[in-house]
Amino acid sequence: MKNIWVIADVPEHAYELLSKVATDADQVTAFVNGDESVASECFAYGAKIVKLLPIRENAMWELYAKEVANEGEKVQPELILVAATRRGKTLAAQVAAILDIPCVTESKSLNLEGGKVVAKRTIFGGLAEKELEVTSQSVVVTVAPGIFEKQKVDNPASGEIITVEASATNAVVIERKEKEASTVNLSQANVVIGVGRGFGKQENLKYAEELASILEGEIGCTRPVTEDLNWYPEERYIGISGVVIKPKLYLAAGISGQIQHVYGIRDSKTIVAVDKNENAPIFKFADYYIVGDIEEVLSEIIHALK
Repeated sequence: MKNIWVIADVPEHAYELLSKVATDADQVTAFVNGDESVASECFAYGAKIVKLLPIRENAMWELYAKEVANEGEKVQPELILVAATRRGKTLAAQVAAILDIPCVTESKSLNLEGGKVVAKRTIFGGLAEKELEVTSQSVVVTVAPGIFEKQKVDNPASGEIITVEASATNAVVIERKEKEASTVNLSQANVVIGVGRGFGKQENLKYAEELASILEGEIGCTRPVTEDLNWYPEERYIGISGVVIKPKLYLAAGISGQIQHVYGIRDSKTIVAVDKNENAPIFKFADYYIVGDIEEVLSEIIHALK
């Protein structure tokens, strides 16, 4: 390919996308929120040109869509990869609409075969995967963070850095409220202990938390645990609309194994499941499983590890 673009409002996500396509095009351009230090990292991961899209104090980041699309009309990149954050998905849809090109959303894998883009995405709420071969001249593809591994190139470029000015608009941001700093990074954790409804009561979470402490892991959970029970914040929710993880070990406790959750954990190197229901669907996906009471089984595991 001649031109591939990578667009991300979070620098780390740009590095992941760049790592995937760094060697697949004559020119790889990164459009990223950040400063010159971010630009330097983009070059380290394979960008040849970096265009900075800093978040302005009184404007929405998505307003860069018009500038990106205007540039796209001139350059006509074969592939525009966008990190599927909330901002990214909005910008991707606008860019695809302005350029009148296809937009493949939430891609799980991406291959460039014979100059064509082949992407896979899940359908039917995670029950199946669909493979799409794009035959148009250009395409926008959004990719969830954490899908691709970061890998720096051997001979990074020291290319051009350009700061893009966003269009003026009547819509003005009057206030931004920072979210509480997150201490959770499930996508980078080597060990994750998954918590489901099967814990029964909140005080039983102590078993999962002690186990996570011993194994130097993180706590993850299912959607009902965050939304219905409010035991953990939404940043710990694993699943099709939550976090996708790839730890060395995922231990699912009290989780039945609905496909929406399995979508988020199926790339784990080893999956261990504990549930009192011998017919729990999670067992079909587990490398090892134990049928038993959560309190008894986790207590024994903790005792053995100690």
